[in-house]
Parts: sequence; structure tokens; C-alpha cells
Amino acid sequence: MAADVLVIGGGYSGLTAAGILANNGLSVDVLEATGHLGGRSAFDRKDGFLVDYGIHLNSYAHQGPAAAALRLAGHEIDFVSPGQPRLYMEGEFMPMPIGVGSFLGNRFIPMGEKLLIGHGVRKVFIRSATKLADVPLVEAVPGTDRERVAEFYGVLSGLGLVTPDISLASTGEFVKFLRKALRSRERAAYPRHGCMQIIEALKKKVDETGSIQLNSRVKAIDIEGGSVRSVRIKDKDLKAGVFVHSAPLQGFPALVGDALPVGYLKHCSSIVPTAGLSIDLCLNKRVSDIDGFIVTADPFTIGQFTSNIDEETAPAGKQLATFCYPLPLESMNNRSLVDAEEARLVELLERMFPGIMDDISWQRVLRLKMIDGFEPRVGQTAKDRPGVRVPYVDNLFLAGDAVGVEGRGGDVAFQAGMECAQQVMEYLK
Repeated sequence: MAADVLVIGGGYSGLTAAGILANNGLSVDVLEATGHLGGRSAFDRKDGFLVDYGIHLNSYAHQGPAAAALRLAGHEIDFVSPGQPRLYMEGEFMPMPIGVGSFLGNRFIPMGEKLLIGHGVRKVFIRSATKLADVPLVEAVPGTDRERVAEFYGVLSGLGLVTPDISLASTGEFVKFLRKALRSRERAAYPRHGCMQIIEALKKKVDETGSIQLNSRVKAIDIEGGSVRSVRIKDKDLKAGVFVHSAPLQGFPALVGDALPVGYLKHCSSIVPTAGLSIDLCLNKRVSDIDGFIVTADPFTIGQFTSNIDEETAPAGKQLATFCYPLPLESMNNRSLVDAEEARLVELLERMFPGIMDDISWQRVLRLKMIDGFEPRVGQTAKDRPGVRVPYVDNLFLAGDAVGVEGRGGDVAFQAGMECAQQVMEYLK
């Protein structure tokens, strides 16, 4: 018997939509192309370590989109609160300057530059984020011709948008992040046991009314007369009342062929994702007591000693660390350049934690052409990206972390899953 809803893709967004729909009594089948759930939020177990696929702190903790999405699916996330974030600069760790006190106390930013930054933040903070959406951050704030000012904005933009290049970052998206961060009681938290907790909770909910099929790559979406008739996997066609595409949006055009307008399909395929390096270090001993996330300015990286936040992610006496180094997508095809940047990241880790690379039980380096589904740059804000409803097709919906909903980074996956589930339920009424 055909399910009420068939979801293509078992990452955060697809599982979120599926879990919410299942929690509302609909039968949902999920098709996942790989042999595991989670997509870019998967997890691995090895030698007693529980390792996420990159860094997955959830913004605003209990007030954020991940928590809201899981509540709608019937699960309350068990969060672990990290310690205070640390900024590494000029060979020292210091409080991340996200509040007035830590900002004014940063001795590496001269007072003149502090005044410029204060003026620039106030200037954009009071303006309309919508009107600033198409303005690069470098053009919206004064003083970016000064090294420390540009560095400060690059760190904040990298932290909030995963876009440290202020010549690309959308000022409107930067302002939204800044406003929410300053007003939120909780800025970020780590789900106990990481991605595993979220994935297993959503899987359990989907299994109540439907099924999850791994190694089931969709080859085509058959659209006829303004409706999806079926999707093809392997040698069979699957039917449902509603279809949700939650795999990376850039691959959507290849599945629908010429059934939709060329301009719309080009728009989907042209969205630029965030990209870069991720390195996981499974260490034989403890090398740091830092229990908040770690940010570096030159180059911009963000990392954490995960086992200092959640001790169950590493065996007793050992330690797990993960660092992410965003890079332009176009650079990821240049092997020699990426080799050099990987060496630069390792050298940075050695400077911060001397001898760390000698204490490795095992490590994993990921060269990722897609960290998040889109980069919050000018031309790729929420208003610019395709919405949840697919035009000209009544029973086809989009979820995923490149869909045109509000949010940043992984937040978009949960937000898109929630909005998709809501619109599907309205359609089925």
C-alpha cells in the first residue's frame, strides 16, 4: 500500500519533515541513497569514540529551530551546554568578544578600531535587514580597510554565517544573526551524544507509521499533468500521495528532467554551498580542558573538544576534537591548494596545542564540497532561494538546507523540515 508521503533523502531536513508528519498520524516512507541516515549530519562509532560528521552545535539550544522541530516530532532534545567560547589570537586564548565586556577587554584591537566597530555594528543593527540583504558586509560597515576591523567582522561572519569572506557575506543575514544572538538566553548547545540522538529519535518516530529504506537512490521523479505520479528506484516505481525532495537541491534538476521551467531548474543547480575542510582527532590522552567552542581569526576556523562538552563521546582518559576550516567552493577542485590549506590547518592546531598531532589514536580529514547547502552571500538569502512549494507541481515539496526559509547553517534544515511538514498537512486537508 502506498504511503501518504514519500520523502527523498534521510538527512536532518527529510527526517524532520517525516518525523513531524508521522507524529501527526500520516504514513511516511523515507528513501535514503546511502547506507546510513543523517546525510551531512551522520555519525560514526570507532574504538569507543562517537564522532559526528563535522561540528553540529545547535543554535539557541532550547529556543532554537532544532529543539522546536524535534518537539513537533514528539522528542525533547537533551542538550549539554558548552563552556564559554574562546578566541585564539596572537598565540593566546581569550574570551570570544561577543559581549560588551569581552569586546572592550580585547587588547589586540586598538581603541580606534573598537570605536569604528562599535559605530559600524550600531549602524547596521538599527537598519532593515531586508534592505541590507543585497549589500555585502564589507560595504555596509566603516573601517574594513583596517586589518583588525576586517578581521573582527570576518570572525563574526564566519561564526554566524560560515561565510568569513566579508566581500560576499550578506549584511542582512549578518544583522539577523547578530540580533538573535544578542537577544537569546542560550547561544548554542550540543545535543547529548551528538547527531545520534536526533537521528535515532526521528527514525523511531518514522518507524511508527512507515518505513526507512537505505541504499535506495532515486533515479527519476515522474511528473505528468502537474502532479508527481511516482519515483523510480532501481527497477521499480514507487507511488504516494505527496512527495518531498530533501536531498541536496543542486541535484534536484537531474531527477525531474524537462518537466519544470529551465530557469527554475538552473536556479536550483546554481546555488553555491559552503565548503571546506573538517578534521577529527581521536586522541590517546587529554590535551586541553577548553569546554567551549574555539575560534581562530587567521585563518578562520571553528572547533571544539567534543569530549570536554559530552564526555561520553570518547573513552575514559582519551579525547575527541573536531575543527572546521571553511574554504571557497571553487578552491576545493585544486588538489595542491587544498593540500596546502590542510597543512596550514595542522600547523595551526600544533601552535594552539603543541604536540597534539603526536597523540592521535586515529584521525579523519574530510574535504567537503558541501558543508551547508548554501552560503549566506548576496544573491542567496532566503528571498532568493527556491521555496518549499515546487511551482507547477501540486504534490511535490522541497525540504533541505538550501530551501528559502529563514535561518543559517544547519538551522535551515530543521526550519525547512518544519515548514515543509506544515505545508504538506495543509495540502492533504
